[in-house]
Order: sequence, then C-alpha cells, then structure tokens
Amino acid sequence: MKRQIIFLIFALIFSCSEKKEHKDSSVIASEKEMVTAIKNPEAAQKIPADWLQYYTKHAAAFSPDRFILLNETKFDLNFKGHVHAIFDQNFDPVYAPFLVFNPSKTLYLDFDSYQWILDADGNASFEADQELNLVDLKNKKVSRVAFYGPSFWIEDAYWKNDSVFVTLENSYERVLFMNEYDLKTLTKKSYQYPDTLNFSSDYAKLRLRKNGIKVE
Repeated sequence: MKRQIIFLIFALIFSCSEKKEHKDSSVIASEKEMVTAIKNPEAAQKIPADWLQYYTKHAAAFSPDRFILLNETKFDLNFKGHVHAIFDQNFDPVYAPFLVFNPSKTLYLDFDSYQWILDADGNASFEADQELNLVDLKNKKVSRVAFYGPSFWIEDAYWKNDSVFVTLENSYERVLFMNEYDLKTLTKKSYQYPDTLNFSSDYAKLRLRKNGIKVE
C-alpha cells in the first residue's frame, strides 16, 4: 500500500512538472511571435532620418527593431477629412513642406493642418486634437484615417511603398508607438516601444522649426 502511495506521489510531481514546462515553452513561443521587429534594412532606411537620429541620441539603446506588435485591426476610409487638400483653392501653402507623399506622388498624408495654424505673430497655435488625413490626388478625395485626442499624437510618418504607410507616434505617458496602415487590405498593425522615455520629447516642435515655423 505504501509503495502505491509513493508511486502516485511521484507520478503527480512528474505530471505537474511536465505541465509547467509545456506552459513555459508556450509563453516563450507567444512572446517570440509578439516581437515583430523592423529588422528589414530596406524598411529601416525609409524611417525619417531626423526622427531616428533624435531618439537614437536621446533615448538609451533606442532601436526601431525593438517595437512590439500589440494587435492587428481593420480601419476604413469612410469619413471625410476636415482639411483642405492641395487641389483646393483654400489650401494654405504653409503646410506644403509637411505633407508626406507616397513614392508615386498619387497619395499623401496630412497630420498638421488640422492641428495647428499660424497666429497674427507667425507662431504656431495648436489645437488639442489631431487628425490624420489621406489625400487621394487622382480622385480628389480627402479621407480621415484616424483622430487623436491630446494624450496621443503623430510626430512623423513615412511610406514603405505606394500602399503602406507608417505613423510614428508619442503619448502623454512618454511611450512611443508605430501604426502601419495597409491601404489594400485596410488593416492596421499597432506597435509599442517597450521602454518609457525618461524625457519629454520636443521632436514635434523641432520638425516644425526645421521648416521655418516659429514654435514657443
């Protein structure tokens, strides 16, 4: 009887150990799947140099291939944007240097003209919210892709190809994000940087100043 009890105890311990090992390996596999890094050198070269240099200089061990995939969701282009496009007679040319065109120059992104205007003294005056707009030059259409409250904002953006673009974003909690939009599949992949910044980024202001906009 004692032998049977001892045998059952050993069997139970072995079973628990096997389950724990299986669980740990599953967690590790899951973590590996989550880390979808931008390790493609060609893609990394398309990231705006100013943005990359800024964070490489100010954030310890910063690297774009450390962004972690959070989720993949659908988006649509059904909402009309609230900005004037370059084919509109009311378009203000002050925004021209900030438009982000795709390689074929058929589409561009505008995440500036909704958020700020120039005041009487020529300084940028900001709204609390920001709107990301996609402008289709061929069809003369302005679509709102995303809307941001004051807790999140786009700092810069770039196109990977004619139909895929990436927004580089920051947040009130000093956490960086990337959102990759695919216009063919209407899917968005959201990435988050694993480290919290230990400083308040002024990249957005530097971007404006570089193009001649006065920012207080």
